[in-house]
Amino acid sequence: METTLWEKVCLFHGHKCPGLAIGYKVALFAKEVLEINNTIEDEDIVCLSETDACSVDAIQIILKATLGTGSMHIDYLGKHAFNIYNRKNGKKARFVFCDSTKFSNKEEKLTYILSKEPKDLFLIKETIRDFPTKARLYDAIPCAICGEQTARNALVFVNNAHICKTCQNS
Repeated sequence: METTLWEKVCLFHGHKCPGLAIGYKVALFAKEVLEINNTIEDEDIVCLSETDACSVDAIQIILKATLGTGSMHIDYLGKHAFNIYNRKNGKKARFVFCDSTKFSNKEEKLTYILSKEPKDLFLIKETIRDFPTKARLYDAIPCAICGEQTARNALVFVNNAHICKTCQNS
């Protein structure tokens, strides 16, 4: 028996919940609106999420916009809003969850979200930023105090030495 996409998303996330369903629905909607096909490569799709909630896990699985590749960015604004960019064709949109229906429990809300068409759950707006730059790679060098390898861009230069932010703040 083949695992469904929803089951794959739930397996990755660890449980089923309304937040995950929001991410699942927005990722499917983005694929349609932004003409995203299944030949996604690293950083083809970028997501600037305005939440750090469960929804980002579904986006990582479906759109392959992951934290590890630098194509998932979190700019916490407390909104279920997702700025999604398709580098392959230049399309971009901000998807804002707009359904305010009240429910007595999470299971009821989950069932409701999964039953709705994405176009009925999200507004499509202009992105809050233009296309993000591609992920940058930095050499790592040891901190002069603790010796731990640290990305060069995350070090501060103090008294002629490169110091990591952890040591700088202690």
